[in-house]
Amino acid sequence: MVKFAKAGDQRFLQTLNRTLVLNTIHHFKTISRIDIAKKTKLSQSTVSNVVDALEKEGYIVEVGTGNSTKAGGRRPTLLTINAAGGYMATLAVVTEAFHITLQVCLFDLHLTMVDEQEIEVKEKGAELVETIKACVHSFLQKHADKNIIGLGFSMPTVLDRAGVVYRGHLLELEDYPFEEEMRKAFPSLFLVVEQEQHAAILGERAIGPAKDVNNLIYVTVGRGIGSSVIVNNELIRGEYGGAGEIGHMSINKYGPKCICGKKGCLRLYATELAFINKINEAAQNGFPLPPKIYNPVLDQCNIREVYNLAMEGDEFCREMLTSLLDDLSIGLSNLIYLINPKMIIIGGNLLFAKPFVLPYITDKLKEIMDSPTADIEIVGAALGNKSSVYGMASLILDKHFLKKELMFHSA
Repeated sequence: MVKFAKAGDQRFLQTLNRTLVLNTIHHFKTISRIDIAKKTKLSQSTVSNVVDALEKEGYIVEVGTGNSTKAGGRRPTLLTINAAGGYMATLAVVTEAFHITLQVCLFDLHLTMVDEQEIEVKEKGAELVETIKACVHSFLQKHADKNIIGLGFSMPTVLDRAGVVYRGHLLELEDYPFEEEMRKAFPSLFLVVEQEQHAAILGERAIGPAKDVNNLIYVTVGRGIGSSVIVNNELIRGEYGGAGEIGHMSINKYGPKCICGKKGCLRLYATELAFINKINEAAQNGFPLPPKIYNPVLDQCNIREVYNLAMEGDEFCREMLTSLLDDLSIGLSNLIYLINPKMIIIGGNLLFAKPFVLPYITDKLKEIMDSPTADIEIVGAALGNKSSVYGMASLILDKHFLKKELMFHSA
C-alpha cells in the first residue's frame, strides 16, 4: 500500500494535483483547461500551473480549439497527451514447444506499439537471464534518443509479490529473484514484473472488447497453460501470487503423474505437451504421420502445423485438437462454476486455429454444463500473442505515468 505524509503536505498536494490533471486529460482524450478545472474542482490557476509544467516536460500538447460557450467569447484551447512524450519498453518471455521466444516491444503514451523484435533463444536458467539482460540493453540503446519512462517484464511462471520465480520448470528457474536481478541491471528505470497471464488480461482490458467487463477469465494455451481472473473489476492474485494455476487442476485421478506430484493435471491433457506425446507415440508405433508435423529423420515435431492441418481437416490432427479442447472445456467449466464470468478470452497458440477453436469450446461448454452458459461470451484474444506486452505497457502507464494508485489511496 502506498503511504504518504500528512494530507496537507505541500509536495503531496502538488503531486496529487498533477495526477488529477494528467488523468483527466488521459480520460477525456482532448479537453480544455477550464473543463479540467470543472472536472477536478481545482482552481483555474492551479490547473494552468500544472498544465504549463506538463507542457514544458513534453507530456501534453495543444491540439486546436474547442467550441465557445453560449455566452460567446474566445474558443478554448484543447489539450491532449503527447504520444511521443514518453515510451514504455516491455519484454515477454514466451515458451514454445521446443524453444523460447523473447518479444521486445516499445509503446508510446497512447499505448501504440512503435517497435517490436522477436528473438528465438535456446538458453534456459541463468544463461536465459543474461540473454534477457543483453536483449533489453541492446533495445534500449537502439532507442537512446527517446524518453523511456519504464520497463516491464512478462514471465510465464508463478511470481511471488517480490518477483521471485517459482514453478519455473519450463525456464529452469526455480526460486529465482528475477525482479531483483532486473532492478540491478536497469537501476535508473521504473520497473515492473508480472506473470504472463496476468499481464495478458490487463492488456486485453486496456485495448479490446474486455475493456468494460468486470468479471472475466483469460486462458492461454501453448507449451503450458495458465489463466487469470478478474472478479468485480479486481485482478485476483492470491496470497502468494499463484492464483490462476489452472494447469495443476486435476481432471483425472487415474491419469499420469505430473511434475507437481499429482495425477491427471490439466497441463498433461490441454497443452501442446499432449500433441508432442501423441505424435511421438504414433511414430514409435509406426503410425503414418503427416510429414508436415513429424520429420522421422530428425525425430522432430512441428507443432504449429498441427493447428494448420487440423483446420484443413486432417483426421489425426483434428482428433488431437478436439481432444485437447474437450479437456480444456472441463477445466473451463470448473472455473465458470467458481467465478461466474461474463466473458472468457482464449489466448496463446490456440488462436492459430481460432475459427475452429472458439465455436467448439462454446458448444462443448453448453453440452457439459447444466447452468446457463449462453450469456458467457467466448472470444479470442484481440491482441493475439501480444496481449502480455500490451499489458506490461499499460501497467507502466497506470502505475508510473498516470499514478492511478495515488488517486485511489487519497480518496
